[in-house]
Amino acid sequence: MTGCGSQRLGTPEHAPVADIRLSVLDDGLFVRTDAGDVRPLSATFNRFVEGVARSGQFRRVRYIVPVRPLQTGEVEPAVDPVDQKVLEIVPTTFFAGIADYLLRAGYVAARNWPVIDRAVAESDLVWLRLPASNALLALAAARRHRVPYFGWVAGSVQQVAAAQQRLPPAAIVARAVGAAYDAVTNLAGRNGPLITLDAELFASVVTDTDITETRAMVQPAPNGPARLVWAGRMAGEKGLAELVAAVSLLLRQGADVALVLIGDGPARPAVQRLLRSVPADRVEYHGHVGDRLRYMQLLRSGHIFVHPSRAEGVPKVLVEAMAAGLPIVATATGGVRDVLGNGERGRLVPPHDVDAIVAAARELLDDEWQRRFLRERGLEWAGQHTVEAQADRLVNWMRDHFPQLPWPG
Repeated sequence: MTGCGSQRLGTPEHAPVADIRLSVLDDGLFVRTDAGDVRPLSATFNRFVEGVARSGQFRRVRYIVPVRPLQTGEVEPAVDPVDQKVLEIVPTTFFAGIADYLLRAGYVAARNWPVIDRAVAESDLVWLRLPASNALLALAAARRHRVPYFGWVAGSVQQVAAAQQRLPPAAIVARAVGAAYDAVTNLAGRNGPLITLDAELFASVVTDTDITETRAMVQPAPNGPARLVWAGRMAGEKGLAELVAAVSLLLRQGADVALVLIGDGPARPAVQRLLRSVPADRVEYHGHVGDRLRYMQLLRSGHIFVHPSRAEGVPKVLVEAMAAGLPIVATATGGVRDVLGNGERGRLVPPHDVDAIVAAARELLDDEWQRRFLRERGLEWAGQHTVEAQADRLVNWMRDHFPQLPWPG
């Protein structure tokens, strides 16, 4: 889908350009290298923002994100740097997660207010990725300067906190913090439109090239252990305990399987303890893989993708798995049911249900035709929801909701 009158970067100089200054507020954490590159520590939302910038052909796109210098002896993140020819970085004070932000909230807010206020004042439209620690500052600046904005709502922090199953008093604190973040999101919705992400509009990072490369290869039938792949951020709400339990049960039942884990996060030590129940030769742990080519190769090396999450918004990792040609077994949480077409593009199981994960995985392992069928369904859908297609959808949404801005055409 192509936005009316929009042109991508690299088109002739006389091509229509939207005379619009867009600013994007994001909580993703970035580092600046000695060479001047700005690289995300783990997130990939900037890739989608770059796609939107190219699709909309805005006069300027500013990306307001926490940035710190690369520390002495620190290895550069393997993730691709931000394309600073497309996004102008506006650095805010760095914080190491929500807890650190709350501990230093007064200091961080005092440092960030003039930076955010100035960026908003010099904008024609502000895009808030919600929930965000600096969102309240951006809302105040938008109101002060009468700049229109919209919210991009990834999900509820309260729901994620509840799914993490912490013990008191940590659970009480986490839910209270979640309620505060969600309250800011609700406040944003009073004076500006919110996009609650669904299966049609979300931040895809899958490219047209990813789809083409997957179609050019044939996924082999398992020769040795069938590889069950999981990828994402290791956190309490991701259901990794159920995943490890399912793999252990499959092995006890005589299934020839291996578990491939791609990712890192605060739950990694707990996951490593759980993995003691699985033979070492049946586990591959790759940690966080920032290199896009290697990441897609690891996905394509699998036979089934398992997503046992207890709480989700619209997980882009499922789109990446489909783009890699993997049939999927996933819990029916959040937007997962819609992404998988109510079961047409993958097997849906209830959250927390180890036996259901095992049964769905065994069914697919025993049925090559079903694996091929889901592979084709998934590739087709992922090809319709690449970063290029999703960026065009969002630009069209902006045109519809902010017609007062000087869009070309």
